[in-house]
Amino acid sequence: MPEWLLHYAPTLLAWLLFTTRRGGDPGRRAVRQVFLGLAVSLTALTPAGHAVIRAVTGAPDLPRLVGHAGMLYAAWSAQRLLAHLNGIRPPRAQGWWIGGMFAVMCVLFALMPDLKPQSPWVMEYCFAYAAAQIPAFVGVIRLGLRYTRLASLRTGLYLAVAGTAAGIGYLVNKTVLAAAPRWGFEYPLGHAFLMSKALPAAAHLLVLVGVTLPGAVAWLGRWLRYRRLRPLWTALYRADPAIALDPRRLVPWGLRMRLYRRVIEIRDGLLALQPYRDPAVAVAARESGIRDGLRGRRLDAAVEAAAVAAALSARADGVVPGAAESIGPGGEDLDSDTAFLSEVAVAYRRGAVAVR
Repeated sequence: MPEWLLHYAPTLLAWLLFTTRRGGDPGRRAVRQVFLGLAVSLTALTPAGHAVIRAVTGAPDLPRLVGHAGMLYAAWSAQRLLAHLNGIRPPRAQGWWIGGMFAVMCVLFALMPDLKPQSPWVMEYCFAYAAAQIPAFVGVIRLGLRYTRLASLRTGLYLAVAGTAAGIGYLVNKTVLAAAPRWGFEYPLGHAFLMSKALPAAAHLLVLVGVTLPGAVAWLGRWLRYRRLRPLWTALYRADPAIALDPRRLVPWGLRMRLYRRVIEIRDGLLALQPYRDPAVAVAARESGIRDGLRGRRLDAAVEAAAVAAALSARADGVVPGAAESIGPGGEDLDSDTAFLSEVAVAYRRGAVAVR
């Protein structure tokens, strides 16, 4: 892998995730703060980031301190995120500890003549940086593994935990590398590409992907449900265009609200269709569905699809049954109703029940 890709791919990904993520509850804000800390840190530590900060400030080594500050902010935010997921209060002591160690780092940074490992205060600076992060990283791993027992999307947390563990390995490597010239021992492994370049890049990517994965999977689920509802929505919209709050094509942003609107529009369309529903159609469809081996919610969805198809046909022909059927079944809340209507839409598209 080219070295420029190791520098800039995680950086661009972090900024993309930060700019596209929206705030809201404390968990969402904490996720965005993690992305911001990683983005600032990674940007400052790229060759381009180094050049810009040096040109603006005239301090050749300041990019390193800025990058480390961003990483400390990300570690603090990550612990707050995992505390929120576990339903506990974020530990205030950890925030004070990170802030205090960063103050120590600033003092040591001012005392350092340069960043060479053998220079005065460099080893102490690396020790302070590791001491600031490792307790937070250990807390992230502990809370992350604890939450995986409750989470439905465990893969993302496992990736984030693996990335955090890799980050601890990188911190230990840098600390040992800084101590080697001062304590008089050789540590050639610290300069190897795997430890100095690949390990931190892998840590950043694992954390970024792990934190992003649950949201990405949730977005994909909403997109699939939105698309799955389309045949039913289209049929009801053609029968009564007034139900549409926003008939525009699907766009990737604002999908949560668009899915909510689509469910409301479908329910409005079904309500407008109620006078044309024939109870006999539902009874016959249920009997046919049972003979076809359908049970439970699949049967209810297939019966509802058959009743809707017949009601749409009756409305188009201007035929009003003698005794209208009551409104069909649904879910207890928005999520369950969306799931049920998705099954109705699939059954409607397939014509799952042939009334015999």
